[in-house]
Amino acid sequence: MKKPTLIETLITTLLLTSSLSTIASEAKFQVAVVKGAVGSVDIAKGELAQGIEKLTANEKSADFYANKMNLCVAYLQSNNSEKSESACTKAIASLESLPSANNDVRYLTSLNYSNRGVARYRKNQLNAALTDFKFAASLDDNPITARNLASIRRILPTAKVEDTAVLSD
Repeated sequence: MKKPTLIETLITTLLLTSSLSTIASEAKFQVAVVKGAVGSVDIAKGELAQGIEKLTANEKSADFYANKMNLCVAYLQSNNSEKSESACTKAIASLESLPSANNDVRYLTSLNYSNRGVARYRKNQLNAALTDFKFAASLDDNPITARNLASIRRILPTAKVEDTAVLSD
């Protein structure tokens, strides 16, 4: 079976607009998976255990960044924030070897940082989540990264969200 190219993967990217919230009054975040990659159908259907099993069964396919990205979301939706953050970090690392000047790579990297931001939010690592959401939006200000950044800014105290200003005499 032919391994899909980056462009083919981007064309089939499914933005899984899954609202993740632990309390109804909290912000809702969106996460992204790659359609057509291993486990994506299972994840979209909510069959997380089956998706995780497929994504972790074959070590060779687990190295593909799309599978790492999907594993991140599957763990996140199954409330396993530790494994989710680790999978997101691995997905980010797997994209770092590609040319960052490429718009497609920046787009995918931004989605992975945003996904990791959601995982960090779920672990109550709010500053780390904010950092990931800001970085994601700076790479590619797509609707998911922009919405997630806006969502965390709504729930964090203003003092924590504002960038530090340098005061002079």
